[in-house]
Amino acid sequence: MKHFSNVRPFALVVALPFLAFVAPADANAQEESQYSNLRVLPENISRRELNRIMLANQIGLGLPRRQNEGCLYCHEGDMEIPVGEWDFASDAKPEKIRARAMLQMVADINGRHLAGIEDRVAPDLEVTCYTCHAGRTDPRELPEILWAAYDTGGIEQLVSEYQSLRDRYYGADAYDFRPHVLDGISTELADRDSFSDALTLARLNSEVHPTVPDARANWLRIKLEQTESERGVEAALTEFATFKATEPSDVVSYGLLDWMGWRLWLKDRKDVATRIFETNLSEFPNDYLPHESMASVLRASGDWDGAFGLYEDWLGRNPDHAMARRQLTNLRARHARQSN
Repeated sequence: MKHFSNVRPFALVVALPFLAFVAPADANAQEESQYSNLRVLPENISRRELNRIMLANQIGLGLPRRQNEGCLYCHEGDMEIPVGEWDFASDAKPEKIRARAMLQMVADINGRHLAGIEDRVAPDLEVTCYTCHAGRTDPRELPEILWAAYDTGGIEQLVSEYQSLRDRYYGADAYDFRPHVLDGISTELADRDSFSDALTLARLNSEVHPTVPDARANWLRIKLEQTESERGVEAALTEFATFKATEPSDVVSYGLLDWMGWRLWLKDRKDVATRIFETNLSEFPNDYLPHESMASVLRASGDWDGAFGLYEDWLGRNPDHAMARRQLTNLRARHARQSN
């Protein structure tokens, strides 16, 4: 147990709780160990220190603290019998076995790895169970949980799992419910050509984030990709024109077609991607990004003069645009190197 000597009690608390009996605090109790089957914590641990560790475990995993109910996550007992009759020494529950491994891991991180870092900004900062669990028993991040639900029961189970977790944990540290999480999953579903599932998830994202334009935009992006996949690029561009006429400008911008164009370009569908970039430039002639993307496409196809011309046209109208000037300089230098 040598690693525990320099680790504060709260720092010992990691992934899973309760390794021994947690007696109610007693100011008159002697500070002597009265516990059996301790495998990781010091044999001479005091009641006060052990109670402190157990409390931090409960907080870190978001376990109920009323009447020691959270102890039952790792320990043998029943809320229908007095806590003094619970079998805290039992190793019957696998959660308790995992808890020991987690305690050893965190002691090693704090006692060796973090302690060996010089000039730490916060030298007393240590790993605790809250570091990974943030108030939940399952340390996996939200995307991992949702993908597991999808693999088990499809989009219905994924949506149900998301809504259940959001109802319980939204506003807490436990999970990241920002729009980019469902954006990422729905985009990957679209990559698998599971457009129906992708649109279901993207629509849910826009519903739970009604004030975030990009959540709605992601649904439109996937819808355009589905239309192109099923009916061709011209049908997708016609649909885009409808979106542009009916959706708010902060939802439908040059980013929609730019996103779609590059995704198709990376799938080696360069002719279709070029058609999309051309349309984006004509639809948004006063925005910089369509010029840069189109210039990249022209350069890739060997039309260096066309690429130069796009930057020169933009700089003629926006002479102080530092990014465009830097890109043009770099493009000319690259062309010169390839010409020599």
